[in-house]
Amino acid sequence: MKFKEYFLGAPLYKDEKTTESLKAKYKIKNLVKMSSNENMLGPSPKAVKAMQDYLAEIHRYPTFSDSTFRDALVETMGRGTTRDHFVSGNGGCDVLSMIAMAFLSPGDEFIFHRPTFPIYQSVSCRMGAKPVTIDLNRETFKYNVDDILDAITDHTRLIFLANPNNPTGNILTAKQMDRLVNNLPSNTLLVADEVYYHYVTSPDYPDTLEYVFQGKNVLILHSFSKAFGLAGIRLGYGIARPELIRYIARAREAYHSSSLAIQAGIAALSDTEHIQKTVSTTKEGRAWLCEKLNELGVQTWLSETNFIMCKPSKDVTEIVHELLKREIMIRPMDGFYLPTHFRVTVGLPKDNEKFINALKEVLGV
Repeated sequence: MKFKEYFLGAPLYKDEKTTESLKAKYKIKNLVKMSSNENMLGPSPKAVKAMQDYLAEIHRYPTFSDSTFRDALVETMGRGTTRDHFVSGNGGCDVLSMIAMAFLSPGDEFIFHRPTFPIYQSVSCRMGAKPVTIDLNRETFKYNVDDILDAITDHTRLIFLANPNNPTGNILTAKQMDRLVNNLPSNTLLVADEVYYHYVTSPDYPDTLEYVFQGKNVLILHSFSKAFGLAGIRLGYGIARPELIRYIARAREAYHSSSLAIQAGIAALSDTEHIQKTVSTTKEGRAWLCEKLNELGVQTWLSETNFIMCKPSKDVTEIVHELLKREIMIRPMDGFYLPTHFRVTVGLPKDNEKFINALKEVLGV
């Protein structure tokens, strides 16, 4: 059997250890997970009830189409969108995989930044495409549009842009986005990954939906894994002009979307109270954590997300180890090309306080 070399060479996503295995290893009963940027409030109660109510029907196949879910997106988003502006998948990663399948062939190029979400590279390299990396400034981590435009060649098919970026938390501004989009070649698609958009407070955040209505080569990625608190059911979607959506949707399999995921997604969209509480709690916790981290001498960067990237003066591996002994789980950034940094998810107030107190002990401050 002959294996594809480029498929074998595609980088694998480095997963975290399970909470149960870490509890056993460190002999602890509880573990506060502040490592995966999940919703600290959990899922919408409406979404949970919708799944529970549908359980008796899971012996049946899902409907072939996801039209009811896309109609719910239209009702929520409005602004002249139609169901033809949306394509859904089993999480944002699945939509990214469909995009790579649709647009990349061996020899094509795709552009992404470092550090950023590693899945962009994984899904694209599996298609035999060549990665073109742009290293962000290690002091500011700010995007530079000139760097992106200079990296584009006749072979560039996709540009992946996390906005806000994971793990740095910063954004590409509206002015920067406008310049980038209006200078894209006709055969290059910009994938604007906005899965953390609920948490953005900056007035300079771009309204990328306008580019979709203008017919630009822009696809917006959203997910139900963050503010909606539904990471475990895997549901995400892309937004683009109908021509692009019809093409990408050809990558969907028969009965592609889980019935439970669709029911939960529709219900979660209607639960504006849960979203508002999630966002307000996160913003308050983010501000408090940044203040306390800086008091401990830990360098942080302005974040427009539900997490904070940190650079301590002490070895990160040791910090992670010592925090786990104290029932706190954070994310080391070695898998994001930043071995001297860690990322912490904003938690409930009591969890944030427990993390700060534990970190204070570990740092000896």
